[in-house]
Order: sequence, then C-alpha cells, then structure tokens
Amino acid sequence: MSDLVGNNNFTSSNNSLNFTNNLSYITKNSLLLLSILGVFGFLIRFYYFPFGLPITHDGLDYFWYAVDVSILGTFPTNYTFPNNGWSSFLSIFFYFLHSENIQDYMDLQRWLTVTISVLAIIPVYLLCTRFFEKKYAIIGASFFIFDPRIIQHSLLGLTEIPFILLCATALFLFLSKYNRSIYASFGVLALFALVRYEGLLLLLPFSVLYFARFKFKKKTILKYLFAIMIFLLILLPMAYIRMETIGKDGLISQVAAGPQYYQRVAELSDASQNKIFDFIFTGSLNLVKYLGWSSIPIFIFFLPVGIFMIFKNINHKKSTLILTMIFLLIPAFYAYSRNIQDTKYLYVLYPIFCVLSLYTVKTIEIKFKKWNMLSTVIIIGTICGSLVFLNFKSLDYEHEREALSLAYIINAKTDVVNHYYPEEQYLVHTEFTNLGKFPVLSSTIPVQRKIISEENFDSIEEYIVFGIEKKGLTHLVLDGSNARPQVLNDIFYNEEKYPYLTKIYDSLEHGYKYHMKIFKIDYQLFGKLQTR
Repeated sequence: MSDLVGNNNFTSSNNSLNFTNNLSYITKNSLLLLSILGVFGFLIRFYYFPFGLPITHDGLDYFWYAVDVSILGTFPTNYTFPNNGWSSFLSIFFYFLHSENIQDYMDLQRWLTVTISVLAIIPVYLLCTRFFEKKYAIIGASFFIFDPRIIQHSLLGLTEIPFILLCATALFLFLSKYNRSIYASFGVLALFALVRYEGLLLLLPFSVLYFARFKFKKKTILKYLFAIMIFLLILLPMAYIRMETIGKDGLISQVAAGPQYYQRVAELSDASQNKIFDFIFTGSLNLVKYLGWSSIPIFIFFLPVGIFMIFKNINHKKSTLILTMIFLLIPAFYAYSRNIQDTKYLYVLYPIFCVLSLYTVKTIEIKFKKWNMLSTVIIIGTICGSLVFLNFKSLDYEHEREALSLAYIINAKTDVVNHYYPEEQYLVHTEFTNLGKFPVLSSTIPVQRKIISEENFDSIEEYIVFGIEKKGLTHLVLDGSNARPQVLNDIFYNEEKYPYLTKIYDSLEHGYKYHMKIFKIDYQLFGKLQTR
C-alpha cells in the first residue's frame, strides 16, 4: 500500500515537473507563445464576429470608396473625406472578390481589420523588445491582442486598426540602431499618414529625436534628408491624387483645420477668450476622462506605475515614447474639445500603453521572483477581464439582426419617417440590397429613403406639422425609447390619445423580441383636429 502511495506521489510530482517544464519551454519560446496568443485572439474575434450585419456609419464611406476604386481602376471624385489610404488598400481585395452579394464584401472588410488586429501583435511585441526582455514583451503583446476595445473595433472595418499597426511598426523601426531600419520607419510613417492624416504630426517628433540621438552633423543631415526623401516619395503621389479628386491634399489641409476651427468659432463668439478657455477646459476634462475609461479593464492596473517609471532615467527610447504619445494626444484633444464622445481617438496609444505597463510587470516580478506563476496569472487575468468586458459591452446581435429585418419592413411600408437612432442605421442598407447585380458604383445608387433629422420640438403636433409641410413626413417609427424627438415616445405607450395615427405594424404580433410600431399619419384628420 505504501509503495502504491509512493508511486502516486512520484507520478504527481513528475506530472507537476513536466507541466512546469512545458510552461517554461513555451514561455521561453517567444514565437510559439506569440502564435498561441494570436490564434486565441483570432478565435475570440471570430466568436464575436457580426455575421450577416452590414457595415454602417463611417465604415460605409470607406466601403463605397473601395468599391468605386475596384470598379473604376482609378480614384473617384465624388468623395470629400481625406483618409483614403485604408479604402485604397481595401479596394485591392474587392477587385479579386467575385461575388454578387454585397454582404460578402462587407464581411471581407471586417475580416481584413480582424486579421490586421491579430497581426499587429507582432510589431507590438517587437516594440516591447526595444525596452524589455522577450518574456516581458510577450506580456505586452497579450495586453494588446486581448484588449476588448481593440477586439470590438476590429469588427467595424474602420481605419483605426491598420493605423495602430503602422504606428507600432514605425516606432519599432525608428528605435533601431541600424540606418536601414530608421529609413524604413520614415516610409512606414508616410503610410501611417495616408491611413489617417494624424500620422503626419509624428514627422516633427521623429525629426527632432533623430537629431537628438545622432547629433547635428553633416553626415547626419544627409542621412536625414534621405529619410525625408523616402517619406515624400510615398506621401506626395497620394497627396497629388487627392488634390486632383477632392481639391485638397488631406494632410496639411487637415492639420491646419484644427486651428482654423478654433479661430472661426472664437470670431463668431462675443467673448472669444472665454470660448478658447471653454475649448481648453472641455478638451482637457474629456481627455483625462477618456484616458481613464480607455484603460479599463486591462491597463488601469499597470499604467500608473509605468507612467511614473517612464520619466525616470530618460534616454532616447523613453523620449521617443513620451514625445510620440504627446503628439498623438493632439488629435484626441482636438476631438474632445469639441465634445466628441469616443475612445477611438486613443486606440493608437495602446502599443505605447503596452510598453508602459511592462514597467509595472517587471517591478512585480523583481519583487516576487516567480515568473511562471506571475505571467500565467497576468495572461489568464487579462483574458478573463477582456471576456467579462466584452460580454457586458458587446452588441446584442439578436437585437441588431431584428432591427435589420424590421428596416426592410419599414422600407416597404413607409416613405418618410422620423429619427429612431441607432436602429435607423440599417435603413440605408435596405436600398443597397435592391441594386441587382453587385458590385456597382456608389453614384448609381438611388437614394430614396428620407429620415427627418430635426429634433428640437416641444410637442408632437408641432413636429408633425413641420414634418408634413417641410419634409413630406408620412409615418412614425417608434420603439418607446429611441424616437427623435423624444416627445414622440409617448405615442408608443398611449396610442389611443392620437386618433390621427393609424398603427399599421406591431413587431410583437409577428414574433419579434424587439418591440417596434409603425404609425401612418392621417393628414386629413390631423388637419381637422388642428383647426379646432
């Protein structure tokens, strides 16, 4: 019996030793662990992928630009947004996709940003290796790949994800000791600016840091001029194309737009100094608020110490991170000073957040000296925190699919309707599905759907009078909470009070969980009641 117990103890100890050895092997094999993290990160994105849902809002602009380029083989002239780098890249894939289903193209756009968000783990990991050993860099990469906001945003098909990849790559290359890598960083910086014009801002800190690092000498100047030449050779052709197609370069013009906006608003204000102060106060307040909010749930535990440590014993690497972070905060401050509420302006900072967080991780590891346990706890904790956040904040896809289905019903039964944000975003998609053979040029799409966007009305009758006389309002779409103006929500709960409205559709009667009603306006009866 004692031999059996002894054998069991030996087996248990042996298994424990094997697990420790395997974990140690995986931890030391960075490529293997990076691949495992990437695969798991992709699976999470696959789980939350919004199959069957169309791309909406800003993503739709990039989508149609890419479709037009893929058909025309050149750059269209009927667009005004400057950031066409992502759409131009996207158009290459659209060109080789042979499908007549518009949803296939939209899914492809999403799959590309999903793939890029997973691949971005590589430059983020490499950037972390510029500051820390590989074992720490793996932790930094895990922070990025499992960050819930990066996961959510990668499903939207927008520019921020490729923007982040290019930013991390440019920083990694710039911090190299080899000239060819530094030259390449200026080339990546140009691509960075083509995806979003904010990338142009980094040319100044990169230039200052270049001379601070290599000194102001004749040889250094010549190398810098060569780097600038690479930057301009990539940037100027697209700037010229933009001038020809939209009338502005989309680079200098966009950077200058910020100061011009402040000046214009200040000139229109009676108290310009107070207005400028309001901009500064609002921008600063929102910036601090969203920096804190965007650090939840992962970075909040690691950033405070990291921010403190980055300012200790400053060298050229730390200076690069600090200056880059400051310049990347400028566009965010500009947006927040106009009271735009969104964390997306800070996502480009996440690779830097990953580096800063590792100062905390290293401090903990030095104190406790149990790396395998610490790294396992951090990675598992990061994944769990991310999944909890995603389950709490992710879209209700069943609701969204019902909203899409109901949009087709609204399109068939109505002509002009009220605002009912956000579900109204699917109404425009109903027009696209009637196009027949796809792809088609955006200019050939008949835009018939009308939504009255005005919201400042104190009464239902006032809104209906305005809607009928000015906009041709025919129907009201109500769900009891999202109607605009909000006074319309009373109709949903008290429809008997409004005899001039005839309910023509109730989603509950057709098996939907999303309760929505459509009312038709009886013009004649409404007019008679108004004249009494």
